Amino acid sequence: MPLYKLKAKRAPKKISKKLILCWALTGYVYICKKTLKMKTHTLINIICAFCIMLFISCSDNDEGKDIIVEPPVKQILIKKITETIYYSNESETSVSNFAYENNVLKSVTTNIRYKSEFEYNGDKITKVNYFRDEIAVGSVMFYYNGDFLSYLFSKGNPDERTEYSYVGGILASEKEGYLEEGKYIVQREMLLSFNQAQNITQVTSKSTLTGPEIISEIKYFYDNKNNPMKFMNKYYRLVFVKEGFDGKSVNNITSESYSSSTNADVSYTNFEITYNADDFPIEIKKISKSNNSVISKTLIEYQSI
Repeated sequence: MPLYKLKAKRAPKKISKKLILCWALTGYVYICKKTLKMKTHTLINIICAFCIMLFISCSDNDEGKDIIVEPPVKQILIKKITETIYYSNESETSVSNFAYENNVLKSVTTNIRYKSEFEYNGDKITKVNYFRDEIAVGSVMFYYNGDFLSYLFSKGNPDERTEYSYVGGILASEKEGYLEEGKYIVQREMLLSFNQAQNITQVTSKSTLTGPEIISEIKYFYDNKNNPMKFMNKYYRLVFVKEGFDGKSVNNITSESYSSSTNADVSYTNFEITYNADDFPIEIKKISKSNNSVISKTLIEYQSI
């Protein structure tokens, strides 16, 4: 990022520090001797002169130095996401538009009919309200432990809950489940591993969502470019997910491998990414390596602030 340099102004006249100090001490002694006999306006004039000499001293000390002024960082926010998921003989497309107020995300509208509205306390999301055809259909509450997102709670039938755990300030696990007679029934637990670049390298999951427990493992590989969610709200990044990307990692997935307890074969997926001039993805294609078929295509539009 370029740095702009502004030359400090020179003092009208170069005056040595020793001379200024001598003047200052002389003025101080003179003031002490004459203060009781002086008129008020004379005393004020001497004090003003003393201040001017100190200012000149500061200017002389800064002469020749450069003041480094760094321009503000350009923040890039998601404006629109168009994602198409491909099935055997058909496809499904969703279009999500992001609305901001003073650069704070206020709502996301998907396919016109569905809308999510955000409530905040400072920079913390406290509640997301869901609407379908402008009719309220539910909400999810965000709860925190200090500055860390602790869990999400959604009232329904049954009530749903997602818990987040951290080790050393880094997300380590997620649990998803529901409440039944006051008991938390966990349906899926994910253990996450991050590298030094703050990218998820592996997710080990235990799930009973579809029946008997399935243990799976996904390994991820990354580029060194900007994740689309880089400047989005940090708590929204934890819960956001699309087929083409999510917000938990710093960079973008370029490939992944998937294995599970129900299948001895390992499946591989590649991501073909097109970037803009700011190194943000504008198109992400998720492609199965086994038959080179496109699983999904995600188009991303941005706005800068």
